[in-house]
Amino acid sequence: MTNSNSSEISISIPDGIKEMLEEKLIQPSVGIKKVYSWIFDYFNHQFNGSEIPGDFPIFINELTAAFAEIKLKQIRTVGIDFPVLLSKGNNRPVLMICAMDPLRDETDGITTSNDIGLWVPFSAINNPGKKGNNMKPSDKRNLSFFHTLLETHDLYLTDAYKLFYREGKKMSNGQNEFKSLEVHSEILEKEIKLVNPSAIISLGNAARNAICGILKLEVPTWSDTVYKTKTQAGINVVMVPHISGSANGYKAPILKNVAYSNIEGENNPKYARIIASVIEKR
Repeated sequence: MTNSNSSEISISIPDGIKEMLEEKLIQPSVGIKKVYSWIFDYFNHQFNGSEIPGDFPIFINELTAAFAEIKLKQIRTVGIDFPVLLSKGNNRPVLMICAMDPLRDETDGITTSNDIGLWVPFSAINNPGKKGNNMKPSDKRNLSFFHTLLETHDLYLTDAYKLFYREGKKMSNGQNEFKSLEVHSEILEKEIKLVNPSAIISLGNAARNAICGILKLEVPTWSDTVYKTKTQAGINVVMVPHISGSANGYKAPILKNVAYSNIEGENNPKYARIIASVIEKR
């Protein structure tokens, strides 16, 4: 396991993940070790103003053969968020938290691109409003969710779909031919095997739908309780509304549920503790 530290939190990548990503997702000419070396260096400097945007490109033609048809398309705003493990201790249970995909902001709506913007899921590394290298700015309200979960669990952050792009006005997550690629389930199932999480958490409608499609689970509707089910292998899967402010209307019934009234905190910190309590409940 490769590791780098900043304050109390360490960032790493579980054994086997880099090799799996090179086999199934992308084979950067610079090597995937350089990609992660830059992510770890950025993490180490995230609070001192010395963050350095990546000085190396990764390209669409470096995607594996599983994305052969995608590489022939005229696409833009292409992104990959490379999964990472955030830790605050040793031998702690790991939660695997899934976003839908590495969404990127729109540009001019016309210009196609050959390069891929790289970053990490949920912008969980502190990134105060910087847009270089297609890096998404971090939202402190979102970061509070992850930092609260880190009180009791290590976090493996990933995307259900590892690639995002736009083709004309269509986004990759709206294209059936992209969503039906077998490589998505192959990568996710391999991640689950290598990470061995105590639970998988999907955040938001889109991630819920993607996870259910890939893992062949029933799609739940939101209510005032945290939804929990299991994979065929017996791993807990928790599906909840997103942590962003735009989902407050769906989060509110959970936060106000009297069944969780004894759990301390407000907003995303309380939301995180509610989810953790549901996961731990037998």
